[in-house]
Amino acid sequence: MLRRLTLSIFTFVLILATSCSVFAKWDRIREGDLEGYLRSACFIDENKGWAVGDGGTIISTTNGGAKWEQALIEEVKSGDLYTDLWNVYFVDEKNGWIVGDLSRGAGTILYTNDGGKRWNKQNSGVDSQLFGVFFLDENNGWVVGSNGVILSTQNSGSKWTPLAKGKAGANIGEGEPGMWGVQFLTLQKGWVVGESGSIKMTTDGGKTWVVQNTGTDSNLSAVCFVNETTGWAVGEAGTIVATTDGGKTWTIQNSNVEDWLYAVDFINDKEGMASGEYGAILHTADGGKTWKVEQSGKQKGGQKVTFRGLSYPKPDVAYAAGDWGIVLKYNP
Repeated sequence: MLRRLTLSIFTFVLILATSCSVFAKWDRIREGDLEGYLRSACFIDENKGWAVGDGGTIISTTNGGAKWEQALIEEVKSGDLYTDLWNVYFVDEKNGWIVGDLSRGAGTILYTNDGGKRWNKQNSGVDSQLFGVFFLDENNGWVVGSNGVILSTQNSGSKWTPLAKGKAGANIGEGEPGMWGVQFLTLQKGWVVGESGSIKMTTDGGKTWVVQNTGTDSNLSAVCFVNETTGWAVGEAGTIVATTDGGKTWTIQNSNVEDWLYAVDFINDKEGMASGEYGAILHTADGGKTWKVEQSGKQKGGQKVTFRGLSYPKPDVAYAAGDWGIVLKYNP
C-alpha cells in the first residue's frame, strides 16, 4: 500500500513538472509608457538591441534591457505627427535600418552607422508603406511593402532600386499583394511573404520571382530561414507554414493558437519562437512539429498585450516587444 502511494505521488509530481515545463518564465524588463505599439525588435546579442513602433518610436538598450534610451527623429515628422515605424534590422552594433509608413510622400527608410546615435533618412523612391527590411551585410539589403513593392541596395541604401514596384489598385483589395516580410540567405537567393498566403522566391537576386504554393490563403507577416532548405513563415489566425526543401513544398504546422502571429525567429533548424496577438508567445524545440505556449497572459489595464516584435539572438536569450512599449525577456 505504501509503495503504491509513493509511486502515485511520484507519478503526479512527474506529470506536474512536465506540465509546468511548457510555460517558461518571461520577465517584464520595460513597462508600458508609450501611446502606441512596438512593432519590431532586433537584438544582435544578449545585450544590444533596438525596437521601433508607432509615432516614430525608436528605443535601444546596451545592457539587456536594464536601461532603455528613446529617440525621436525629426526626419520622419510630418506636421505635428511622427511616422509609424514597422521594422528594424541591424547587421552589427553600428549599422542598422528602419522602415515605415509614408513620410512626406515617400515610404520611410532610416539608416544609422553609429548604433542609432544619429539616423539619416534615405530616399526609397516609392510612395508605398514599407513593412519589412533585411540586410546580409552593411552593403546589401532588401525592403518590402504595400502594393508588392520590393527594393534592393548594394551600397547601404545610398541608392534603392525597385525589383518589383507593384501596381496600386483603385480600391482596397485590388493591385499587387502587399509584402510584409523578407529574408535573403545569399546575394542571389531570398524569399518574401505577404498577403493571402503569398510567398515568392528568387534565385537571381530579385530579377525574377517564383510564386510558391503555401497551402494557405492567410496573410503572412514574417519569414525565417536557417539555411537554404529549412524555413518558416507565420501569420493570420495562428498560421505557421514550414519547408525543408527550400519552399518547393510548404507544410502547415499546428500552432495551437488562433491568434495572429506577427514574428518568428529560429536559432537553428530545431529551436525557434513565434509571437503575436493577445500575449501569444510560442516555442518549439523540434522544428515546429510541436509548438508549446510559453506566454499568453501579460496584461495592461485588463487588456492582453500583443507582441509584434521578437528577437532570439542566442540560446536561452530572447526578447518580445509589444503594445505600449512593454518588453519581455526570456528567462528559461
